[in-house]
Amino acid sequence: MAYSIKGLDPERSALLAELFELNSQVHDRAMGLVGPMPMPPDLTMQQVRVLGQIVKKPGIAGHELGELMQISAPTASGLIDRLVEKGLITRFDDPDDRRVRRLRPTEDGIDVIRQMDSMFGRALGVTITLLTLDDLKVLREGSLLMLRAMDRAAAQQATED
Repeated sequence: MAYSIKGLDPERSALLAELFELNSQVHDRAMGLVGPMPMPPDLTMQQVRVLGQIVKKPGIAGHELGELMQISAPTASGLIDRLVEKGLITRFDDPDDRRVRRLRPTEDGIDVIRQMDSMFGRALGVTITLLTLDDLKVLREGSLLMLRAMDRAAAQQATED
């Protein structure tokens, strides 16, 4: 998959293209090592999608979730009820409008999504003993750089919203 960001100098653009290609290769090799993401046996695909949205947007209201997912209010309500029963999300009153119920994931809910989205982590578990101490330090530094960039991106998104 080719990625392009307008207005970048050629060297930066070439490096980004290489990084995206390397990321695709890491993804494909991880898939070969550990297979696709595991699907929790007690959740439907629609429940997983709802849980994923709530993990991504903690504090979302039920009606906002329905609009976002393009499902009816009764369908959203039923999916929310099932996830509450399973202990994966909780409801809480909106502090500004008591008529609105907001949703947030529980630690178990976050863990379900984390486990499903852990192909890199699972692949790292298979390959970790093959990495040198220096390799591990480089991975740590890359992870810290990525976390800082994600924090800046989240802050930028928050100011745009």
